[in-house]
Amino acid sequence: ADIIVFQFPLFWYGAPSLLHRWVEQTFVHGFSHGHTGDKLKGKQLVLSFTSGAPEDMYRHGGLQNYPIEDFLPPYKQLANLCGLQWEGYVYSGGLSYASRQDKNELLRMKEKAITHAHTLMEKLNALT
Repeated sequence: ADIIVFQFPLFWYGAPSLLHRWVEQTFVHGFSHGHTGDKLKGKQLVLSFTSGAPEDMYRHGGLQNYPIEDFLPPYKQLANLCGLQWEGYVYSGGLSYASRQDKNELLRMKEKAITHAHTLMEKLNALT
């Protein structure tokens, strides 16, 4: 693959532990970085993630106190260390499992998830 996509729900301000575990087991010295670790060099990295909190809460003075960009430096550095090209992200907020019992909210979230998927596909198509 020429493009790597990390797709995940933002969970406590980062990817869930299962994705972190996969990265720890896959992006190993000698493969992804280090003297002989050039297997990912030149590939593109895109993040695709969602949060339960609405987008407008991720701002200075908002409930989350920081813009969403402030939570991304570890992923940008991962790309840098591994020679990946950082291609940014697709982000959608307001997709909370806590609202799944409300039929109107569930419909809104499904529509937003579909829009997110279309936006991601447009981004990936633009990269190829």
